[in-house]
Amino acid sequence: MGQLFAQQSRVLDIYLAIGQSNMAGRAVVPPDLLAPLEGVFLFTGADWVAATNPLNIHSTIRKDSSMQRLSPSYGFARKMQELQGSKNLGLVVNAKGGTAIEEWMPGTPFFRDMLLRARLAAKDGTLRGVIWHQGESNAGKPDRYLEQLGQFITALRDSLSLPDLPFVAGQLSEDKDIRKPFNERLLELPKRIPHTAVVRSYGTATFDSTHFDSPSQVLLGERYAEKMNQLLEKNHGRHEFAFGLIADVQYADAATAGKRNYRGTLTTLQQTIPFLNAFEPEFVVSLGDLIDRDFASFDAPLGILEGVNAPMHHIWGNHDFSVADSLKAKVGEKLDNPTGYYSFEKGGLIFLVVNGMDISLEGHPEGSENYQKASEWMARLESSGANNAKPWNGGIGEEQLNWLVSKVNEAEESGKKVLVFCHYPLLPENGLHLLNSREVLAKIGPSPALVAWISGHHHEGNYVQDDQGTHHLTLRGMVEARSPAMGAVVRVYTNKLLIHGIGDEVDRVLEFK
Repeated sequence: MGQLFAQQSRVLDIYLAIGQSNMAGRAVVPPDLLAPLEGVFLFTGADWVAATNPLNIHSTIRKDSSMQRLSPSYGFARKMQELQGSKNLGLVVNAKGGTAIEEWMPGTPFFRDMLLRARLAAKDGTLRGVIWHQGESNAGKPDRYLEQLGQFITALRDSLSLPDLPFVAGQLSEDKDIRKPFNERLLELPKRIPHTAVVRSYGTATFDSTHFDSPSQVLLGERYAEKMNQLLEKNHGRHEFAFGLIADVQYADAATAGKRNYRGTLTTLQQTIPFLNAFEPEFVVSLGDLIDRDFASFDAPLGILEGVNAPMHHIWGNHDFSVADSLKAKVGEKLDNPTGYYSFEKGGLIFLVVNGMDISLEGHPEGSENYQKASEWMARLESSGANNAKPWNGGIGEEQLNWLVSKVNEAEESGKKVLVFCHYPLLPENGLHLLNSREVLAKIGPSPALVAWISGHHHEGNYVQDDQGTHHLTLRGMVEARSPAMGAVVRVYTNKLLIHGIGDEVDRVLEFK
């Protein structure tokens, strides 16, 4: 089963576990750690099998099989699954007790074996990182060791053509005083070699002054996973990650009217989800108007969206509030967005969820304070001849606008970029834009931090780049889709957004300011 999964799907996240006896594992395997790790596969050199202890059993260089027991690889794999969202994981474990770092350097049989197994395994997935525990044989020369380890890491990355491959090394037990200077010097590794980290051995115990006991091996494995995850997150921040977008599903149990296929939009939504999941997005944003009317309509699209393999963020749209006045206060809770606006961070970018229904006629019961404010805004806009003075539009109130400005300013001061999600566009001024779009643009538009304002509401979609370099992207509305699926996946790079259109949505490249 493991072999079939890996060879057919080729989606394993693969980690190389190498070193000497503590990485091979000398601790007793407790009964509760004998079962296979679900979703974790062990490379035999030819295929993949379910990962069960001992994990160094298929090593090409190991000592006698009876010596292979519990290593940190078990705790590492289990914790990595938790941190990485239960992705299928592959382990290539190739360790041997009693080995010195000189036996692992380029040109040695160990180095060649390690590369061969890593390359063979990578045919069934992606090599994500290396965990390394070695040094007991070199503890007497810590200065020399750090230089050697740096050469080893560089050669390994060069040989695999993976210059940023995360590498996590582990400290030795300090049950012997000779290892304390070694551990101190090892902590300097991340300063010398980029994309590396060190796992500390504090709080661990051994059963023979050298080899970690079972609880310590599990603990070290979890620490390896936490450090590895941090390195992967940093790499994603510098390189890329993806998020998904959909807009204006606008479901209702109603007959098609014009271009709006109210019932059929559920099928489009269902057919869009596999496209979103294929990109392994970090999150997916629904840009408002999940329904067209009636509070009971929420259940059907929300049920379908449970198939998304990522967290969902729901923006408030005007049709989401096309419900009885007595139910308007429950919409935010239903969409798991009780306040309507908030921020979150990913990969060094700040994402702002904005509530365009803050000051609106549709978003509040008739006669309420914000309803009255919206009425006054409408009157002023109508008297000035504004084309967006329409009951289906909304705006941002003073408190939220102050929050928005402060978030953009904070990002600018910290050198980070900002993406904003709102149901209403700021541009173009086609009558479907935010009621106070000019005020918002005046306050945050000049900031070099603001990359893009991403919206829905206008079903035909739109794109404008303003004079200050901000991108204004409006997604096409799913309720009017002519293609079987509709939406977009956005890949975030250090200097641009790559928009991959789903269905009739257009591909774009949005360069940062």
